[in-house]
Order: sequence, then structure tokens, then C-alpha cells
Amino acid sequence: MVYRPTARVLTVLELLQSHGHMTGAELARRLEVNIRTVRDYIEMLLDLGIPVEAERGRYGAYRLRPGYKLPPLIFTEDESFALTLSLLMAREHGLATTTPAFEGVLAKVMRVLPETTRAHIQAVEQTVLFEDSSFRVAPSVLAVTVLSSALQSGRCVRLHYRSARSQVTERVFDPYGVVYHEGAWYTIGYCHLRQGQRLFRLDRILQIEVTGGDTACACLCSKDMAGRSVAGDHVRGDPAQDTSLQSTV
Repeated sequence: MVYRPTARVLTVLELLQSHGHMTGAELARRLEVNIRTVRDYIEMLLDLGIPVEAERGRYGAYRLRPGYKLPPLIFTEDESFALTLSLLMAREHGLATTTPAFEGVLAKVMRVLPETTRAHIQAVEQTVLFEDSSFRVAPSVLAVTVLSSALQSGRCVRLHYRSARSQVTERVFDPYGVVYHEGAWYTIGYCHLRQGQRLFRLDRILQIEVTGGDTACACLCSKDMAGRSVAGDHVRGDPAQDTSLQSTV
């Protein structure tokens, strides 16, 4: 993907919108430029009337003025192509079956694309074959979002789980991580009902909600993503890990 100066300036705007505030070093790393160039991009935004404020000091950062309402999202041609192609791949790989939002977003993006970009996307959609006969099962979007929120905040979840034998049980669960492996989504953590580590398939979770209790293993949810590594090792059957968790009970 080729970045143009205008595209990079818009990327700075999007980053500040989504992160609230970012240091010059963070912006430079994301954009793969030096800090002096970041300052130039900030000046360009200011020239366009975008109220970017600089917080001085050791932990200073850039931010948009509180309360400033940004205009609608603006995508470059490359970004529009990347977004639409990702949606098409998600649909072909079964993820879109979990919610009609995929089709809604795809339709909206296609409607506003420039004619040339729309023609490119339609050519991909009509001619490229996404051939993959491997097993796939779509997860519950609610399960993915609730587990991710619980992991981030270090909270337990309460869930209703249907086993391979169609037995439904209610569990309080401390999630360690969420992982996608060979067509299925899993979570591993501490099950209070069984008083031990268990591995659950997300498509078998019938109901789920975050509870008020802190997880006993919040340390695994640190920024080094140790929790996700634990989940991945168990799902892959890493010989260094206990593989007895391959069957969820």
C-alpha cells in the first residue's frame, strides 16, 4: 500500500480520534516516519482548522480539543479497498453469518466507493475463489466481545455452556485468553464449577455476561499477552503444556 502525505495526515486524525491522545513518538512509530514529520502533519491539521492541542511536559502528547466533533469518516482509495476486501474475506470464511452487520457495512462501503475502486472490488468478488474446505464454525459475536471485555478488565464471566453431549451447565469462569485455531474459536480459563482449567468452544456458549467479581488470574491478562499465549498453547496441543484440556467438560 502506498501512503501519500494527505493519507498520512488523515491517519493522524483517525489515530487521535480513536486513542484520545498519543505522543509524537507513538504517532511516528505507527506512521513509520520521524517525529519532525509528525509535527509537520500536526501543523497541516491545524491549518485545516482541526483543533489539535499539544500537552507539554515529560508525558506530553497530542490530542483533539475536548468536545470537538469530527466530520464523517474519510477513507483513502487504498483504505477503502483494504476494508472492503477484509469484509469479503470475512463473509467467505463464515464470520459474516454471525451478524447482518457485515452485509450492512459492505453495502454502505460499496455504495460510496469511487467508481474505479468499486470496479476493482467487484472484479475480486466475481473472479477470486476463496477455496478452503477446512472445518469452520462461526462464534457468537456476543461471546467474543464479552470475553474480550472481561479479559481487558480482569473480570469473571457467567456463562451457560452446551457440551458435545448437549448437556447445558452454568459456570463462573475466569478467562485467560481467546484464540482462533483451525476453524474454531476457543477460550481457556479457570472454571469454578469444575475447580480447574477448562477449554471451551465459543460456538457452544449459549449465554454469557461479565460478573462483578475480579478474576483470580488477572495477572495473565497483562499487556505481554501471556494469557493469550496460554490459550494458544493449549489449543495447539503444545507438548510443553497439559493437553488434557483438549476435551471441554
